Amino acid sequence: MASAVFEGVAVTGMSCAVPVAVLKATDCAGRLSAEEIEKFVANTGVKQCHVVHEEQTCSDLCFVAARRLLEHKDYEPATIDALILVTQTPDYMQPATAHILHKRLGLRQDCIAFDINLGCSGHTFGLHVAASMLGHGNMKRILLLTGDGDRFNPVLPIKDRLLFGHAGSATLLETGAGRLTTLLRSDGTDYPALIVAGGQSRKPVKDPSTYFEQTCGYMDGETIFGFSITKIPKCFKEFFEMFNCGVGDFDYFVLHQANVMILRQIAKKVRIPDDKMPIAMDRYGNTSSASVPMTIVDLCETLDRSRVIRLATSGFGIGLSWGIAAFDIAASDVLPMIETDDYFRDAYRG
Repeated sequence: MASAVFEGVAVTGMSCAVPVAVLKATDCAGRLSAEEIEKFVANTGVKQCHVVHEEQTCSDLCFVAARRLLEHKDYEPATIDALILVTQTPDYMQPATAHILHKRLGLRQDCIAFDINLGCSGHTFGLHVAASMLGHGNMKRILLLTGDGDRFNPVLPIKDRLLFGHAGSATLLETGAGRLTTLLRSDGTDYPALIVAGGQSRKPVKDPSTYFEQTCGYMDGETIFGFSITKIPKCFKEFFEMFNCGVGDFDYFVLHQANVMILRQIAKKVRIPDDKMPIAMDRYGNTSSASVPMTIVDLCETLDRSRVIRLATSGFGIGLSWGIAAFDIAASDVLPMIETDDYFRDAYRG
């Protein structure tokens, strides 16, 4: 069973970086009618998002978030034992983008680095993977990076460009006083409900002139909506029973920022009060695997920095995959949102 209690594992820091450029719903007036814009905002809750510029990728955002977090904690890169990157928009098809970040951050050779190909559930799954590695052998400190940002596909509908914002996050996990509990689930039955089918071995692009059309994502909105509002409440029920806890045991419930309709339905079924479920997607959109840490960063900007908050977080989406991770974090170790135009100027371009 994919559940765990990690005693002696602490989440000791978090940061998130977004691009400087902002796309607002009102900027879509030339391509969407006023009625379409109003309906989009009402259904999704998104009024604007941040988008990368032409030279920028999600790994650039993760790099800035990680570097700032290490500076805040006053940790040398040599103290990091592993780097895990969760993304579905890597810099290259090969090698894993984690190795580019390994180079940029100046990590040592016995610090391992690898990618995990997951989307909206990525931070939750990443926490479980990182915590599983801590305390075994000599690993004491792990850097978990999550983010997505696909700027190149010109056939992506304007509504999707507005819904799916760009962000990169960094989360530190360490051995020490702390406790992390997780419950993870997967169901491949509906894998075609959220998919980018073209461009790889199963469906290679044979006509370069239609590359962008063939590598554009597809989502069965009805299936994903139904999955989200049924599986996540059931998962919370199971989590509460398994770990003998309830809504009152947590300060906040930070859910993947899919859309406000989904969030409201989940909150209603789990009976989460409005003041315990922060929303950040109105300003940042759905940022995939970065959405949970992004929302935590946004939340902590409004809190007393001396607080230690207990969080129940949940990511859910592509795969299909979903899960819950609960942990404490000091608000003082959650950095304010970073806006950056930085990018890797020495990147290999072929």
